Amino acid sequence: MNAAKVLIVDDNRDLAENLGEVLTDEGYECAVAFDAISAIDRILAKQFDVVITDLRMTPRDGLAVVGAARQKSAETLVVLMTAFAGEVQLDAARAAGVSEVVAKPIDTPRFLEFVRAHTPPA
Repeated sequence: MNAAKVLIVDDNRDLAENLGEVLTDEGYECAVAFDAISAIDRILAKQFDVVITDLRMTPRDGLAVVGAARQKSAETLVVLMTAFAGEVQLDAARAAGVSEVVAKPIDTPRFLEFVRAHTPPA
């Protein structure tokens, strides 16, 4: 079985790199992008099984990443991370096709449990 391919998108470099390291240690094949534009370029170039993106980024936000991931494949598990989400934003995220919303700061064990349950590592 091939390792699930995961893209992590966050303008907080430390968080993105740390999540990438944790998921790599768990057996996932990880790529990291630090803004929505780079993430969209990666999504258009390669198929990912999981896309994990922050909501608040500039110049484009995480919903642009969600849209690109959904346009590429309806099968992709899309997880939105945010410390700032009101009901309007959460409703927009769900309408855009987000599979799950995860609050920041990330509860790493719970987050890993969720990812494992939906996309097992190799």
